[in-house]
Amino acid sequence: MFDIRPIDSWWVFPGFQIDHVATGLDKPTNIAVVPRPGRSDDSPLLYVTELYGQVKVVTNDCRVHTYAEGLLNYQPDNALPGTGESGVTGICIEPESGDLFVTMLYLEGGVYKGKVVRMQGRGGLRMEKATTVIDGIPQSRQAHQIQAPTIGPDGKLYVNVADGYDTPEKAQDDNDLRGKILRLNLDGTVPDDNPVPGSPIYAKGFRNPFGAAWRRSDRSLYITDNGPRTDDRIARVVPGGNYGWSPDMRRNSLFWWHFTQAPTALDFMQGGQFPEAFDDQLFVALAGPARYRAPCVKGKKVVKMQLNEDGTGVRSYDDFIVYIGGAVAMPVGLQFGPDGLYFTDLHGESFPEEGKKVGNIFRVRPLEGGGR
Repeated sequence: MFDIRPIDSWWVFPGFQIDHVATGLDKPTNIAVVPRPGRSDDSPLLYVTELYGQVKVVTNDCRVHTYAEGLLNYQPDNALPGTGESGVTGICIEPESGDLFVTMLYLEGGVYKGKVVRMQGRGGLRMEKATTVIDGIPQSRQAHQIQAPTIGPDGKLYVNVADGYDTPEKAQDDNDLRGKILRLNLDGTVPDDNPVPGSPIYAKGFRNPFGAAWRRSDRSLYITDNGPRTDDRIARVVPGGNYGWSPDMRRNSLFWWHFTQAPTALDFMQGGQFPEAFDDQLFVALAGPARYRAPCVKGKKVVKMQLNEDGTGVRSYDDFIVYIGGAVAMPVGLQFGPDGLYFTDLHGESFPEEGKKVGNIFRVRPLEGGGR
């Protein structure tokens, strides 16, 4: 069951509380909450990628099980920031089948490449079959890799791909998949109605687009994109759009932080999990630096934004969750489930080089009669 004791190391917006869902995770990066979880204690509640080669599943009784392991064919390290930021990152659930789409790096011929793998498992507790959907995308171990997959309202697979770190010019190259948002059929083939016939490229000009989420009110994809030293941003992605990188990080953006915050996952409150006043608001995890203790002017929080109806700007901006524990916690993964907002804390409260498996998953939910 959820641990509902007070969580002293996190401040949360008035009218809400934080529940401790799971701990003992090894760099929990992104989460995919089951949209309609079963009622039994051993039914899957959510899946989480562990950066260095595993996918875990948390069941309704808050027990953690290994869904898939040994997913990396190279030895990762703890150099954070740096080469230790690569591995198994993005994850989403195909709503009809319950299959997982997971993004990761692999090593081939001395070159790091990115791929998307479709995973299937009976009962949702253990992977029994894995099929590669797309692979062969040149990548880097410096975090700029293949990132979030999502399933759009059209049933297509969308995939965020970064620029490869030392190849920013590839984000503008129509013959290269780096620095792009891809649109694919679920089997990896290219849809006939893509912006450019025969090309999987949906939009271009991105640097390191970590997070992705669909807004129901305008049926649009929104992403986070990390800048070099300035101009982390959020953008609404349109088919055939060019978002300016390299070198511009503001082109076609709806919001940017001049002082970088390391935005990671994002999601919209659009399922009634919070009171009506929060409907259609956007929640964004700001990871901040891996080695700085709180209080910290960069990140280590989740913010909420109210967007214009047409997705062209931000009407309001507030802190929603803030880490106040005095250590190095980093919120990274974030997604709404049927009963609240779930988020991951990548390192827990220990330094990354310590190699401790103390990453956490939390849930935020309104107090009874609160959050209004």
